[in-house]
Amino acid sequence: MPSSYKNLFPRAAEITYLDTAAEGLPAPGAEEALREYCRQKSLGTPGRRAFHAVESETLELLARLLGTQRASVALMSSASEALNVLPQSLDWRPGDEIIITDVEFPSNIIAALRLKQSGVKVVIAPFDCAAIAARIGPRTRLVSVSLVSYKTGEYLLGLPGLARRVHQAGAWLSVDATQALGRCPVSLEGVDFLMSSSFKWLLGPHGLGVVYVSPELCERLHPAGVGWYSVPDCFTPDRFERYELKPGAARLSAGMPNFGSIYALREGVRFILEAGVENICRELAPVVARARAGLAGMGLPLLTPEDPGRASGIVVFEHPKAKEIGAALEREDVIVWAGDGRVRCSLHLYNDLADVERYLDRLKAVLAKVDAPHV
Repeated sequence: MPSSYKNLFPRAAEITYLDTAAEGLPAPGAEEALREYCRQKSLGTPGRRAFHAVESETLELLARLLGTQRASVALMSSASEALNVLPQSLDWRPGDEIIITDVEFPSNIIAALRLKQSGVKVVIAPFDCAAIAARIGPRTRLVSVSLVSYKTGEYLLGLPGLARRVHQAGAWLSVDATQALGRCPVSLEGVDFLMSSSFKWLLGPHGLGVVYVSPELCERLHPAGVGWYSVPDCFTPDRFERYELKPGAARLSAGMPNFGSIYALREGVRFILEAGVENICRELAPVVARARAGLAGMGLPLLTPEDPGRASGIVVFEHPKAKEIGAALEREDVIVWAGDGRVRCSLHLYNDLADVERYLDRLKAVLAKVDAPHV
């Protein structure tokens, strides 16, 4: 059945676009929202009233999407910034441990490795909640995992149970929801810190990171960076002697946010809320299953598990000539992500079975050429 949203996304109607996990298409209304920002910006400082109103509305929409209160949500410059802010805002002692998984995005790996400078041990676990829990010890301070792996497309099941084990050890649980938020169910049960990029499944622009901070963690967090936007009033008489942070997640924002991007993100979150994440996930389940089955039928080594309970919007196979395959598919107007020895297709609400069939058809032809023996 054709996607009812495809015609609202011109690029998705023109070509076979299967790369939302890298770059989502902008939501309808995003272009006009950016124009609206420019109109307000042209007013000078009086335009700031509109800026802050849109910022407030966007935070309210994100809180609805996450199922939490607005005070627990903030906007930063990127998910990578958020991945650094949390570990850099905790008090570490030599011998403490951070646990990450073996399929994390490089930003999470690098942020963890940086802690070695403070004598922190980096523990690497398989992408499985039971395996992660088994590695939690008395020196574990932070467990930082992805909800959906960018590398395999696997959805991490059992997070609430893992959260209980993390908290029993007196540690915190951080979740990178970049490859889930706006596409897959996201529960905050037991989660202390969560972040997501804005430019993938949320149909927004670059320059923003969505952040959730639990009330419990907020009370214990000492932000690594603060500024005038972190405090309720930056012009107090005793400002040269002390400062007080804003309540909730807002304390993490040090300065003026990216208002232009906020205008466009508002449209993306509105669109996702109207479509309904549960509806998106349900309607695309057979499309994702067909993509995996088709690739498996070609005998390709799949990284994405077969279990539908672990499915997301991403299906990945390994190939030593991944870049060559991706470039050849692009010449056929089929856009996927290809690199690091992997070819990854990702399906959002503007995709349908016709996209998958065209991908599989073109891929067969490309593989016949790429894998052909040279004579």
